[in-house]
Amino acid sequence: METDNQNVQKTQFCSYMPERVHTEGRRKLMSWLNQQMKVNLLDGRILVGTFVCTDKDAHIILSTCYEYFNEKDLDTGESRLLGLVMIPGRHIISIHTDVQQTNEQPINSSNFEET
Repeated sequence: METDNQNVQKTQFCSYMPERVHTEGRRKLMSWLNQQMKVNLLDGRILVGTFVCTDKDAHIILSTCYEYFNEKDLDTGESRLLGLVMIPGRHIISIHTDVQQTNEQPINSSNFEET
C-alpha cells in the first residue's frame, strides 16, 4: 500500500510542467484550432471544414470538410461532404477563418476573414 502512495506522489511531482512561451504565429495557429476554415485551392475548388492541424510544410487537415466547386456553389450551398481531408500546402492559394462562428449561421463567403 505504501508503494502505491509513493508512486502517486512521484507521478504528481513529475507531471508539473512550466508554462511555455509561444511565438505570436503559434498562438494564432492555436487560436484557429477547432474553428471553421475556408481554403481556396489552385484548381478553383473551395474546401470548408474544421481546422484540426498543420505542419511545417503548410499541409492542412480539416475535419467535417465540404467541397465547393466555385464561389457560386458556396453561395447556393451546393456541396459535397468529404469528411477528414489533408490538403497539401502547394495546392493552397489562401485560407480564411470564420470570424463569427455560431451554430445558427450558414457558411458563406461573408462569414470569413482572409488571413
